[in-house]
Amino acid sequence: MVSGIIEYDGSHTISKLNALQIDSKDISNDIKFLRDTDWSCEDVQSFYREYLKNFSGISETGFLIIDDTVVEKQGKPKKIEGLGWHYSHTKGRAVYGHSIVTSHYRIGKISFPYDFRFYLNEDVALKCNREFKTKPEIACDMINGFKQLRSEKIYCLVDSWYTSEKVIKSAKSRDFEVVGALKSNRVFQFREHGEKHKLSTYVKNLRNTSFEKILFKDEVFKVRRIEAWLKGIGKVAILISVRVKDGSKMFILSTDLNLSTEEIMKYYSYRWDIETGYLYCKDRLGLGHYQMRKLKAIEKYCALVFAAYALLESLRVSNNEQSLGKSRQYFKMMKKRKYVDQVIDLHKKGVSKRDIYKTLKLVA
Repeated sequence: MVSGIIEYDGSHTISKLNALQIDSKDISNDIKFLRDTDWSCEDVQSFYREYLKNFSGISETGFLIIDDTVVEKQGKPKKIEGLGWHYSHTKGRAVYGHSIVTSHYRIGKISFPYDFRFYLNEDVALKCNREFKTKPEIACDMINGFKQLRSEKIYCLVDSWYTSEKVIKSAKSRDFEVVGALKSNRVFQFREHGEKHKLSTYVKNLRNTSFEKILFKDEVFKVRRIEAWLKGIGKVAILISVRVKDGSKMFILSTDLNLSTEEIMKYYSYRWDIETGYLYCKDRLGLGHYQMRKLKAIEKYCALVFAAYALLESLRVSNNEQSLGKSRQYFKMMKKRKYVDQVIDLHKKGVSKRDIYKTLKLVA
């Protein structure tokens, strides 16, 4: 099934994935494989995490990235479990579908989906007989359940939705540091009991001379670094970053005060890995193409999609490729070779042409 997920270019329905496989059984077996068997998503994830360890190389630093994405389901299907209304940042409005909170891990040469949970609205969770948890609570569970590949120092990278007291405390309880975006209305103090300031107001009163110009990824930014105190969190470094090209502002927090300004900006840029991962899983690996009704089966399908991504990532590193697209082309080529090798092998064994057609499902 993972092979079919990687190979197929159209809508990833179970029937079409089944038809791709030469040695496939009846489609009912694939449905039962997702719906009725006892294997879990964690079984698949723990396997490919361990497998990818061989490709990571040695690194003293790892980056646990947490975010969420919405898989929209057109037509508002009523029989698929777990569906609800969720805000889509891509479309700028609420859409009907599934919301998935995921973690993505970057270390050394590799970057791959690490874990995921479906976020269910409170009423939907009740219908599905699931415990309701907010997105930050799910993020905390992912931080608490994360296992380092070796003994690397961990930085959690998050956007402004997850840069909360609860998430940061979960990270710090495991000696992880956090680099994350802050909303412009975030209130801070320069010392624990000092005067309160709002970021948006504070930045308006800054002069141009208060900023340092930094060239980052071929773009010029004006950056002001301050050390501040956030209620419930403690002392942090905050970067006020203004892109010179368009004047757009970004506020970035780091709980590690020892990081330089350039390091904070570089580490936060790694958060983009999870966004490109979402795009690739949806556009190329059929993340949102499922039509199963049961949430348990849908979760297993998603685990296989992320496993397909992990396999392509291992091929990318082992073949020194620059993109997953190249790895996917390589995988397709190797499957064609396997097909040809099978034909040659059957011919050498004296199998008739008609029986070869039948074996390879080429009989009309």
